[in-house]
Amino acid sequence: MGKQSRRKRERSPAEARTERYLSRAGLPDRPDPGRWRRLVAAEPDWFRRIREADEATMALTRRGDVLLSEDGRAELLAADRARYGLVYRDLDTALAEYAARPVMIAAAWLRWWFEHRPPAGRLLDVGCGPGVLTCAYALALPEAEVVGIDAVPEAVACAGELAKRLGAGNASFVVGDAADPATGGGGFDQLVAVTALADAGLYPYDPPEARRALSSMADVDGPGLRFRSPGVDALVGRLAAGGSLLAFDRTPDVSQAVRFGAALLHAGVELDLRRAGVELFVEDDQPTTFTRFVGRRPEGTIEAAPARPPAGGPAAGGPALAAWLKRVRPPAYGPEWHDELHFEALKSAGARLVWGCEIDYSPRTAALERREIWEDGDGAAWGWIATTPRHRELVAGRAADELIREYHTLAARLAAAGLAVRYYDE
Repeated sequence: MGKQSRRKRERSPAEARTERYLSRAGLPDRPDPGRWRRLVAAEPDWFRRIREADEATMALTRRGDVLLSEDGRAELLAADRARYGLVYRDLDTALAEYAARPVMIAAAWLRWWFEHRPPAGRLLDVGCGPGVLTCAYALALPEAEVVGIDAVPEAVACAGELAKRLGAGNASFVVGDAADPATGGGGFDQLVAVTALADAGLYPYDPPEARRALSSMADVDGPGLRFRSPGVDALVGRLAAGGSLLAFDRTPDVSQAVRFGAALLHAGVELDLRRAGVELFVEDDQPTTFTRFVGRRPEGTIEAAPARPPAGGPAAGGPALAAWLKRVRPPAYGPEWHDELHFEALKSAGARLVWGCEIDYSPRTAALERREIWEDGDGAAWGWIATTPRHRELVAGRAADELIREYHTLAARLAAAGLAVRYYDE
């Protein structure tokens, strides 16, 4: 009997269009680091300077206060510019770096945008980088004015060259702050921001509240929903009344996702959570969740004034945003978030606390840890471990007595070592 032929999955029109565009731009539709590795091998000193810039940025992002002041945000932006100035020294270098990793994000985004994009006569691409996405928008909307904006002059130079190569004559590019209406004007009827808002410091990758919180659930229902960003407020103010906002950004942790959405709500964007979604990409060998939010600036707002929240204010959309985050399926936002959702469901079903302790690890670290044992009416037991800033773990399938012995032994050992340990059972 001969081999059965396997029918190749038919590509959707959006997938085919994305592949054609990326090929035309000289890019693969999935990561191919070959060109970038050859550049790195040929120019080790240049790459060493990129690594140093990366390390400076990482050191800043690990500081919980970096986004709380103008000086901190300026310091982070300067570190980013130093890195991108090296990567965007010319268009071929920029495309080699883009092919190595960012292309996977671009391809996924374009597949969605080609299928779902709203109409636009004037589109603003925030944080355009070397113009890969901007040129795609321009070629797909030949009658529209498409403006790409980036704070890095070298990026804008690469984007202009790419537009010439591709014949995207309706695309233009400007250097500056995307939140400043003086740069590129206002009155846009579509604003797109792909991996741009967090990089610009407009919402935090690592919100300070999450360093202290022992409950991601409480954060999503409370402090996270109250987050607002003056930069996002100003950015949304560049939309015309009724204009659409499409944003896609890294949200490895649910506390970041809620602040991303809350910043848009507070800026006056009416989020359409039916069109929100998540994508997972592997970056640096770790799965990272990206969240998409889509919304519009309500009709009737004054174009020259800052965006105002819709009737009912952000509180009207906040609970819906929190509920949407709780419905997103694993593995989005990590196993810790889904362990906490399971834990909250157990408590709601009547589980009771039978033993608990809180361990303060200072002065060794600023972390707090809670270890608890819960039981339901049938005698089933669960261990719950929550540590600031982010660790959450639900332990199932063990007897309550066994868990109490293990947790109490650990707590007693830490207390003997001089740490503050508080016991509780309610």
